[in-house]
Amino acid sequence: MRQSRRSILQAGGLIGLAGLLPGQAALAQQPAAKSPREPYAEMLADRLRFGWLGRSDVQEFISMMSDRHGLPRPWLESQFRTLGAQPRALALIAPPPPAPGDPPPRKRSWARYLSQHADASRTKEGKEFLGRHREVFQSVANDSGVPAHIIAAIIGVETKYGNFTGRFPAVETLATLGFDSPRRSEFFLRELETLLLLGRQGIVNLKEVRGSFAGALGLPQFMPSSWQKFAVSYKNRGRPDLINSTADAIASVGNFLKMHGWKSGEASHSVARVAEGADAKRFVAPQLEPVHTVAEIEGAGISQASARLATDLKASLIDLPEEDDSVGYWFAAHNFFVITQYNRSFMYAAAVLTLAESLAAQT
Repeated sequence: MRQSRRSILQAGGLIGLAGLLPGQAALAQQPAAKSPREPYAEMLADRLRFGWLGRSDVQEFISMMSDRHGLPRPWLESQFRTLGAQPRALALIAPPPPAPGDPPPRKRSWARYLSQHADASRTKEGKEFLGRHREVFQSVANDSGVPAHIIAAIIGVETKYGNFTGRFPAVETLATLGFDSPRRSEFFLRELETLLLLGRQGIVNLKEVRGSFAGALGLPQFMPSSWQKFAVSYKNRGRPDLINSTADAIASVGNFLKMHGWKSGEASHSVARVAEGADAKRFVAPQLEPVHTVAEIEGAGISQASARLATDLKASLIDLPEEDDSVGYWFAAHNFFVITQYNRSFMYAAAVLTLAESLAAQT
């Protein structure tokens, strides 16, 4: 689906998968320390003064679920009867305006983002992760066409290889975001619908399942809809389990990228060198796909630091800004934008590929 550059930045990071706000992937793994000012706590307490089942919008949702999916109304009501709320998740998804005296928000920084998601420890742990699961990675790479180090890097950026999968109760989180978020509430309601179906099918335990502040689950941080569409069981051993099975998580990430059009053997990117006076901004991708050619960009005075991409290949530039307002650029080809389907952020895809290169160099 085509999106303007502005809408990409606004959506920037909320994963259709596991998605998250740019620069906040680590925040999704665990609740931040409670602030003395919980901006949504009072609002949620007021809206839930008669409980979730006392709300007309929740009753309408339950009726829809019963009619559309044939689920017993008593079972649906039981999922909401003792449910709490997650004001912290709501504050992370829809940050309130700064209070008087609050410091201004920090500018986006590629260097800072990279240090948070592709540091030396993540490379070291990634090498060990690849070694422990070498047979699985080789099998999935053969089946999907996606290199092992790309799959490992995504899991590394998302959850540090399964070490931080999130502590937010998933049903409470998606209910809070679906019924009360000022941003993307319809999206979160659809994810709640899918999560309840996964629970009814016995795929997840609704009372116990936890994830990110956006409702992403398991080692690969799939949203429930991505679990439903793209999760696979390694060697078809049963229902896919993205929470407890590393093999299923590896296979599912490979399948996700394959289903989004990963081209085996094709280079994904190259660092750009911008000649003085060249206008790099005009070649920045306006949506999540390449719309220029390498030759067209190079003809405007922008060269590849290393000639990875053929001149006839479709590509655009992606921009990686710093706090001092300087900007770095990469040539980004088709496979780069496949990774942005996992998380709609240029920085995210660039961090995955940087970490993947480090892993490939050490294996």
